[in-house]
Amino acid sequence: MATDTAHYAQYRPSPHGGAADTSSQGRETAFAGALRHSRRVRLFKILLPALAILLASAFAIYSYVLSPTGISVDFVGSGISDGKLVMANPTMNGYTKENLPYSMKAKRAIQDLSLTGAIKLEGIDAKVPLSSDTWAVISADGGLYDDAGQTLDIDTPATFTTSDGLTAKFKSAFIDMEAGELKTSDPVEIVQGGSRITSDRFQVLERGDVFLFEDRVRMKIEPREAKSEETADGAGKSGN
Repeated sequence: MATDTAHYAQYRPSPHGGAADTSSQGRETAFAGALRHSRRVRLFKILLPALAILLASAFAIYSYVLSPTGISVDFVGSGISDGKLVMANPTMNGYTKENLPYSMKAKRAIQDLSLTGAIKLEGIDAKVPLSSDTWAVISADGGLYDDAGQTLDIDTPATFTTSDGLTAKFKSAFIDMEAGELKTSDPVEIVQGGSRITSDRFQVLERGDVFLFEDRVRMKIEPREAKSEETADGAGKSGN
């Protein structure tokens, strides 16, 4: 089943796993129902701030600010070129507050010494825990982290993949860590199981409580897949 909306679709996950009323209620409810049965709403809400916070803290050491405790940072070599500090293959391993391990690496980290707090990252790869048994792998060609503004500007294609099968593809993304928002004016695609949604623009607002898909929004839901997930969830609950 595939549907289109004329301009935008807003989805607001409720505390009870449902969806609030929207301007295209039937379509949003169908999409929310497909998402709800495999916890993908909860995972996606965690994934976005996790990406921003961990990338920021991981490479804050290169801005000469205090880095998190309990981490190890390595890089092959560093040097000054055209007034910029260049580090090759920086990698970092550490643990979250929940004592879950994470790892990050980049091909290069470049800091313009005249711009304190701004670091350009190239070839970003990260493995981030979402829970004790669920992971997200994040890959991006590059991005710019601004410590002063607490923003991460990913200006290249990026892919977010969770171990339970959710994949989100962005051509770019601007993350405001202080506001808890993500915005992109480029097409986005989010897929899991038999559900797929695409749009020309996308925003995460209110610290992950609202997902706003704008312009040429298209949703595709495979009824068999949704029914299969609902049956599996029902079996799991009855076994508890």
